[in-house]
Amino acid sequence: MNKLFKGIIAFAIVLCACSGENGVDGKNGKDAEVNIDSLANVIREEITGSLWDTLYAKPYIDTVYNALFDNTFASKWMDSVRNALLDSLRDADYEDLYTKLYDSVYSDIYSQTTIRSLDGFIYYAKENIYGSFANQYPLMYKTFKSGKDSNFVPLSVSVRNQCLKSTKNAAPCNYKKIMVQAWIPGFTDTASVTSFVNPDTSAKFSPKFKFDNKALAKLTSSEKAQYEIRAYALENDHQILFFNGSSPVTIHPMQVFGTEIEGVKNINWWYSVWVTPNADSISHILTEISRTLPDTTLKVYQKYTADTSIAQSSRRVVSALFSVLQKRKIKYVQNESLGSVGQKIQYPVETLRKKQGICIETSTLFASILEAMGFQAVLVIIPGHSFVGWHSEKDSKVYDFIETTMISNSKATAADAINSAIKTYNAEVEAKNFSTGKSEIVDLATVRKYGILPNDVP
Repeated sequence: MNKLFKGIIAFAIVLCACSGENGVDGKNGKDAEVNIDSLANVIREEITGSLWDTLYAKPYIDTVYNALFDNTFASKWMDSVRNALLDSLRDADYEDLYTKLYDSVYSDIYSQTTIRSLDGFIYYAKENIYGSFANQYPLMYKTFKSGKDSNFVPLSVSVRNQCLKSTKNAAPCNYKKIMVQAWIPGFTDTASVTSFVNPDTSAKFSPKFKFDNKALAKLTSSEKAQYEIRAYALENDHQILFFNGSSPVTIHPMQVFGTEIEGVKNINWWYSVWVTPNADSISHILTEISRTLPDTTLKVYQKYTADTSIAQSSRRVVSALFSVLQKRKIKYVQNESLGSVGQKIQYPVETLRKKQGICIETSTLFASILEAMGFQAVLVIIPGHSFVGWHSEKDSKVYDFIETTMISNSKATAADAINSAIKTYNAEVEAKNFSTGKSEIVDLATVRKYGILPNDVP
């Protein structure tokens, strides 16, 4: 082995020391000015190539390669490699190369040995990401499943630890500690998940992304992007890369009601991501409402002096909300495609800014303000339409309702809108649509407790 390395070193010295590009011409390595990095690269390539040729030679496969780092023989063999390399370098009198060159070659061998049993592949990659639900996929597919692989949304990587066939001198096959990282450039953080993979088994790794809401909010149309995936073996404080992959994905704007909603149970719950009580524009409306109430005071589930019940006072506050929004002259745009896949739904801040909205948009605007005030609000979803309700008193099982689209009618009163919604609700009850599931009352308090949160829109 010593002769092998000395021969390689001699070849590398001649190659580098006599190069006019990397140093001045000279008769021997000591007389020439040598570019250390160039010399290190040449020696490293020659040593690594010869070393692996030796390792893969048939006489050494069972006795050396499979046992590397796993038994006493391997440790002694590696020590002899190290000593031969350092002795050769000392003979050449290039002390600056000792540590760098040894570490480089040793690291190559160590890394290849560590990951020789590992491979990975992309098990599942969701091709379309909808900004409206992007940060809630783990929750969406935790209970509301669609297919056996739904837990792996939006991305899953399979890692296999396949042991080599046992031979007389083969070392035991060990479990591996694996870290998988993934991200979508420009849209997410770097998600990371770490776990163990036992010998002759495989495991699936599903990093949980955190999407950048500001980046999603800027989208006005769908945009092509890429998942970037890296898998590492973690051993002795080293991260050794063994899988590097990517997969295409299309990112859709936050306003789109995505196709993934098909097959998901209780799909109406997910309209609540459009109910955004914390938006800045909502707080300004609360101030306007307070100015129209007795003593310019907003009371929620409390009785005003002039009223006979808390339910009556609740109607007073909701009526004030109706009047404030009516003065903003928000136009109702009729649309009977509620719940259709791919439908665009604007957020309350957009409805206020554009001064127009379809039924679900005026409903989420109303619900956002009710929730911000502290009401126990509900969305009422019926075939082709939606409106809003609230518990008439705190924790009461009695609801009150209001038809939100009537804010576009300058002649309508809040009482008209309340009566219209109650009439629609009673018709749905009579048709048994609530009991059959065709219609649904989505209680925002229940939905929030489950974990479905408002989207964070600017």
